[in-house]
Amino acid sequence: MSVRAACCSGCWMWEILESLSLPDVHICARCAELQLLRDRVRELELQLDDLRLVRESEEVIERSYRQVVTPGPWEADRWVTVRKGKRQVLESTPVAVPLDNKYSCLSTVGGDSLPGGSDSGRASGTEDGPVAQKGRVRRKRSIVIGDSIVRGSDRRFCGGDRESRMVICLPGARVRDVSDRVQDILKWEGEEPEVVVHVGTNDIGRKGEEVLKREYRESGRQLRRRTAKVVISGLLPVPRDSDSRNRIRWRMNAWLWDWSRGQGFKFLDHWDLFWGRSDLFRKDGLRLNRGGTNILAGRFARATGRTLNE
Repeated sequence: MSVRAACCSGCWMWEILESLSLPDVHICARCAELQLLRDRVRELELQLDDLRLVRESEEVIERSYRQVVTPGPWEADRWVTVRKGKRQVLESTPVAVPLDNKYSCLSTVGGDSLPGGSDSGRASGTEDGPVAQKGRVRRKRSIVIGDSIVRGSDRRFCGGDRESRMVICLPGARVRDVSDRVQDILKWEGEEPEVVVHVGTNDIGRKGEEVLKREYRESGRQLRRRTAKVVISGLLPVPRDSDSRNRIRWRMNAWLWDWSRGQGFKFLDHWDLFWGRSDLFRKDGLRLNRGGTNILAGRFARATGRTLNE
């Protein structure tokens, strides 16, 4: 067993390690513990936001219940005493009862997969087609397009604003699949929508890096035809995958960062947040659990909450 010195990528302090080989990115125990505390604080903040959303929803339901079900003061004047042997006609003034459906928008909610077309994978309700475009001016749209990693992120990303935010999940999708479908997906999304693209995990190990770079470039050209407000979401490390494939993901992220800047896109790097964090993944070591999904969705929301081309 040899003794080697490694430099921490977080605090830039040197540390003596007894190891035959050193990882490409070394993080000392102190920085790792600090990162765990930061991530825990983020998770608690997300849980607090979820509780606030639940409370707001309960208040809306309670107000609706009071408006529709709770008797009004007019009902006290309608009670009369009917004496035995006498008939009395009770006249009353018709009362208007509110009949508006506050939950009608839920009837348009779709699934989170896209087996047959671009519209079947919408994770939040939208009005598509020229009728919606003609009937009212659409709000500025923010859309996440990705593979199965983004499944479930609509709960955090969209929140209570499903009119202007949407998540489209394409399970098993690769970079080329997004290039082929992006025009149909964004067809009715107004001018200059904000688009976050998270794809590429399913391409690692199946094709060479140069081929994957060419497909990213083609995807960028297709996105550029529709909007300039694009966020490229970096690849996540896979805890149970081999070191060689994780090194490919790390190199692709470095290339994506440089390429995105040249295209005027924004690059969103998640590597340090998810590296060594198997607790943010499911048992298969590939898909994110609820905590990991909330962190990723929160980063999507913050990235689209400011100007993309800063």
